Amino acid sequence: MQTRSKNRKEQIVSVALDLLQVHGFENFSYLDIANRLSITKASIHHHFPKKENLGVALCQSVKQWHEKEFGKILANRSTAKTKLDTYVNGILRFSCGKNKICPLSSLQVDIASLPPAMQKELRLLDEHELGFIRDILVMGLKGDEFSFAGDVNSQAILVVLACKGALQYSRVHGDEIFEQTMNQIYVLLGSNVSQKEA
Repeated sequence: MQTRSKNRKEQIVSVALDLLQVHGFENFSYLDIANRLSITKASIHHHFPKKENLGVALCQSVKQWHEKEFGKILANRSTAKTKLDTYVNGILRFSCGKNKICPLSSLQVDIASLPPAMQKELRLLDEHELGFIRDILVMGLKGDEFSFAGDVNSQAILVVLACKGALQYSRVHGDEIFEQTMNQIYVLLGSNVSQKEA
């Protein structure tokens, strides 16, 4: 019974994550989740009494996924350029998928209306992702793969914003704009290796 309850909870979070990436946190309801899973709203309230509880669970789920995927990349004995390319073409593209936006970006849009507990979890998520990119950039600097002006944190912010912004623009203007943007990021990082070659 406990396993069944755990599976139901995971199903709810999974469907909520999908709805978050398509509609945003404020634009889906427990009824939407219930309809997708063919369950009652009461069943969802059993696991998540308030939507805020579900929102915190969503943030924690994304963080667990990040920890797993970021850990794999950092553990891989590859160059910093390859690690960054894996993040760009692997994690971001996978987490977004077709006609979806990054779950962090989706939550950031609604930041002003999110409850305090969710705002706190979102900030932790943002810092976790930026920390991962900082680690890669530091590795690239130490290995003479990157050479850029300014501090590492500012560069990490630039990389994350460019990646996610380019993904959004590519939905309107095609994949070429994503490739162009990422090649320019490599130029700014002081690498003469294009994104396709990295």
